[in-house]
Amino acid sequence: MKHKTQTLIPISLLLGLFLVFTPFSTLSAQDDDDSVEEIFWGDEEEDAGLDEEFDFSEDEEFGDEFSDDEFAEDEGDESFSEDFEEPEETVSEAASKMGYTLNLIGSSPGFVNHQLRTYNSGMDFRATFEFPMLLEMGPFRFRLGAEVGTFKFTNYKPIGGTYSGVHITGILSFPAGPGQVRLGGGMIGKGFGVIAENSYGMTIGNALDLRIGLRSTTAFGIKDSAKNSLGTVSWMDGIIAIGVNL
Repeated sequence: MKHKTQTLIPISLLLGLFLVFTPFSTLSAQDDDDSVEEIFWGDEEEDAGLDEEFDFSEDEEFGDEFSDDEFAEDEGDESFSEDFEEPEETVSEAASKMGYTLNLIGSSPGFVNHQLRTYNSGMDFRATFEFPMLLEMGPFRFRLGAEVGTFKFTNYKPIGGTYSGVHITGILSFPAGPGQVRLGGGMIGKGFGVIAENSYGMTIGNALDLRIGLRSTTAFGIKDSAKNSLGTVSWMDGIIAIGVNL
């Protein structure tokens, strides 16, 4: 009995160890194989997904198409701007649209220099006639014209004396949108003088202009009616002008 028991124990022990270790080793081998397969197939799927998600060939095609479209749009914009760009009007074209212009001006001296401080003044009237001629000098365009007007200053001191007369001047008129600048020179009374005028206004219809502005007049070597020597005199007017295009 003892001998059999001793014989069965090692055999049963061996069988138990065999049964225990055999399934374990088999499962381990399957786990290793499955894990390897899972890692292998998983990497391949992720690589495929990444390739599809980050397909640079499509991006390059999209970039090419976008650049071509953008370039075409840029060319279209440039051609559009070039087609609708207004050509600069030449001097002859601008002059052909002009006619004669008559300006009727009323003014009243508001500021005078030292020589006229003891003289009173009243209303003055002028007429300016501009010719349908437009000249160009560098960036400036101007019209030629002539002006005729009156002026009168009376000394209120006992010494008396009056400085009055008619002035006839040639003018250059520089139109600049709603503004207009006039420069001129000629005879003011019995002496030589210069004028400078700046006015702003608006056009009513196609034939009428309404303007307001300031004007400066300077005359040289002046004597009044009482033979009082005044030297150089100057005054500044506020003006209201009505222009008619003929």
